Amino acid sequence: MTPVYFTNFRHNLLFFSALFGILFSLFLGSFAAAQSPLTLHLKNTQLDQDSIWQGRVLIEGTVEVLRGATLTIRPGTEVRFVRLDADGDWLGESGLLIKGGLRAEGTRLQPIVFRSAEEKPRPGDWNEIRADFSREVTLKHCEIRDSVAGLHAHYTSGVMENCRLRLNIDGTRFGEARFTIRNCLIEQNEAKGILTRKSTLQLEKNIFRYNGAGLFFMEDDRSSRVEENNFYANQFHLRLGDFSQAEIQTSNNWFGSADSQHWQKKIYDQRQDPGLGRILNSPAPDWRTGAGLQDRLFFQPSWQLQTDGFIDASPLVCADSLYAASWDGYLYALDSQGSLLWKKSVEAEIDASPVAAEGLLFLQNWQRQVFALNAVDGSVRWQFSYPESPADDHRQGALLPVGELVLLPAWGGTLYALEVSSGKVRWQMDGYLPLRAAPAWDGEQLYLSAGNGTFAAISLNGKELWSHKLSAPVLTSASITPDGPVVVARDGQISAFSTDGHLRWQRELAEASYYSGPLYHQGMIYLATAAGQLRKLDAVTGELIWQLSDLGAFYGSPLLVGQRLFIGNNRGQLYVVNIDSAEILATYQVGRDIQSTPVMFADQLVFGSRDGNLYALKLFEGQEETLDK
Repeated sequence: MTPVYFTNFRHNLLFFSALFGILFSLFLGSFAAAQSPLTLHLKNTQLDQDSIWQGRVLIEGTVEVLRGATLTIRPGTEVRFVRLDADGDWLGESGLLIKGGLRAEGTRLQPIVFRSAEEKPRPGDWNEIRADFSREVTLKHCEIRDSVAGLHAHYTSGVMENCRLRLNIDGTRFGEARFTIRNCLIEQNEAKGILTRKSTLQLEKNIFRYNGAGLFFMEDDRSSRVEENNFYANQFHLRLGDFSQAEIQTSNNWFGSADSQHWQKKIYDQRQDPGLGRILNSPAPDWRTGAGLQDRLFFQPSWQLQTDGFIDASPLVCADSLYAASWDGYLYALDSQGSLLWKKSVEAEIDASPVAAEGLLFLQNWQRQVFALNAVDGSVRWQFSYPESPADDHRQGALLPVGELVLLPAWGGTLYALEVSSGKVRWQMDGYLPLRAAPAWDGEQLYLSAGNGTFAAISLNGKELWSHKLSAPVLTSASITPDGPVVVARDGQISAFSTDGHLRWQRELAEASYYSGPLYHQGMIYLATAAGQLRKLDAVTGELIWQLSDLGAFYGSPLLVGQRLFIGNNRGQLYVVNIDSAEILATYQVGRDIQSTPVMFADQLVFGSRDGNLYALKLFEGQEETLDK
């Protein structure tokens, strides 16, 4: 006979084992939920009461918001639409139908995104956000992409602010609607950025670019206001529909050029088709600053390091350390808190940036000495010297590591190819007196900028492939683009070459440009000059997109992080500029000239100044309530 106490113990053990299993399953479920946010999956659904969406939403078919109901979408929500194409017309059929209200208000840091659910999205994957006789439609800080028609509003009033409409067939369509569209970016839509028919629109401070037609007036839209917008790189900036007899007036918009013969070719009205109405423009003389998505940024000092010399050399970030060189002859190694790890004297001024490869740091000083230092402790691995020349003066070029070689531009006009491991000369080229800029490398060949005005392409075995004599000395490195290098001479002549040496375009700025080099990013060139001008140019054509003036002489090159450009001037002012809107977001003042290019290090912006300090700043994003104030 089994004792009673043993039977109870066995029952208790079974009970607690089952309880532990349940609790452990709940823990795993909670952990999985934390790791994988839940997705709301809706198929051909009607919403007859107020609803709130947050997180991830997947729509398969049409979700209809009935009259009397409002759909509110919270910041950070992503709404994805499954590609359905029952009729085989290659146009998606999933979408939203708003008969009640839609309130989709994201923030700049947490936008709401409407997009395709497909792994390889394309324009037309889903249909549209259709608003019919809706009492309220508000979209703020939203992105709409991959659709047939974006927002398609009929007999509806609403507001669209700080939204990005891109990669759709049509970005948005309005039919007999009343809408305000402000500070939006409308780009890369195959057919039209915005199509409007018999609507009253207020369009202000938007950017239209890379669309088939930026703004398409289908029928009588003469009561619409189109002001303070920027149009560029569209097939047509403004276009009338095939049967439109309207007379449309616009004012103070920038159409990509101050030359009326140029921009009028991109206005499609009775000048192209006598049977159409007219678009009357009173254009702006230049780019409308502040158009496009609003942006804000604030600085807060993090740390600084005092040296005994100018810091003109750009800092170097390598692994978890930052290296900064000073005219006091020291190379400083720091951690992310600004604490000194080590410093190494190279016995003479340094104004060229250090570079790194294979665990070594490479730099040259004003005594024409080249050092290879251990990145961990600053110990010397090898040293190389080159002879003096009549061109010996301040402003040396940084070295360039390429594979087993490190390329040295010497003051005296010789380009040395040194072995990374030993400093032994593999080859050298003479005749470019003087060299004050690092060579550039496109993966196939080197591009050398010389103080005698020569710009040359050189193979990695030291053979000159081609060269051009430019209008003035070239004191800065070329920028590499997909179509070839772009370089600027000291007199402001910008030249774009193909990789085989063919001149693609040339632009005369007629102003001094010393050590600030061109920067390439996504089809655009950004260039700051000693005359205090900051420009954005089309890298393919050289066409001016926007220009900021009277910013103080720039000697350092810019840094681009996301959509923001950071650059300092000789007044000790650091600027942050949004590259879309051309708006100056923030400034920071230090004691003297900023001639170094800033770097990002451990989420801090780091740069040097001629006041002898290395500065580290924390960056803070501006919130909407700050923007309003």
